[in-house]
Amino acid sequence: MLGAIGTAAVWLMLGAGAAFAAESVDVEDWQRFERLVRDDQIAYEDGLQAIREWGGALQRAYPTERFDGRLFFPLKGYGLKHVGGRRGEGYRPSRYEFVGPKRRIGHPAQDIFVHDGNQDSLDDRTGTPVEVLAIAEGIVLSTFSEWTPSPPADPGNGKRGGNYVWIYHPALRLLAYYAHLQDIAVTLGERVAGGARIATLGRTGTRAYAERSPTHLHLMLLRAKDMTPVDPYPMLQIPAPPGAGSQKRPPRGTAERQQ
Repeated sequence: MLGAIGTAAVWLMLGAGAAFAAESVDVEDWQRFERLVRDDQIAYEDGLQAIREWGGALQRAYPTERFDGRLFFPLKGYGLKHVGGRRGEGYRPSRYEFVGPKRRIGHPAQDIFVHDGNQDSLDDRTGTPVEVLAIAEGIVLSTFSEWTPSPPADPGNGKRGGNYVWIYHPALRLLAYYAHLQDIAVTLGERVAGGARIATLGRTGTRAYAERSPTHLHLMLLRAKDMTPVDPYPMLQIPAPPGAGSQKRPPRGTAERQQ
């Protein structure tokens, strides 16, 4: 059904109650779990149980002390002033939950806007794609790069987050969801350094693709142990690199609902 079962038990995601191995995980199994959640193909209680098991498995497999926790701003050439809203007010977790009917409630993330007035996914200042960087060292748990726009009458594969990457950052004990990407530069299971290029920014995703939406990165952080949201804003307060430039803040309300 889901292929060979790795060291982390896929059948737990489907409610069979199997246990995870203590020392290692198969990231392909986490990606399968993420797809089940994304596509609403897992029961609420089964999803909660899988979250608990995965939280422990990831922390055992990737001890915090073996990873670098130094922080990096997730867009090359940009800084805190490019985060939407005032002082991070775009973060609105509401009653968000990773699984179940509340999965699309609120906006438990920060949107970081770039200079792209003509919406061609190129930086207006340089004429080149904006690089998306890992906020810290981590393990790539899931990637999706097959997004295509869909007609209103046909949902197709028009996923709300577009092309995206999930990375587990062990030193932070957080999972990061980087959405609205164009080209993805990392592979499943890859260990990436903090500040390393993981993708280029695009306009993929049902709402991000719309002309009314300025080009931006959607960054969501979830605690590994229970997948509850954490405001990225305090972690984004990193000195801007030279040449980050200035940009008018997007008006209030431009941040999307959950991707």
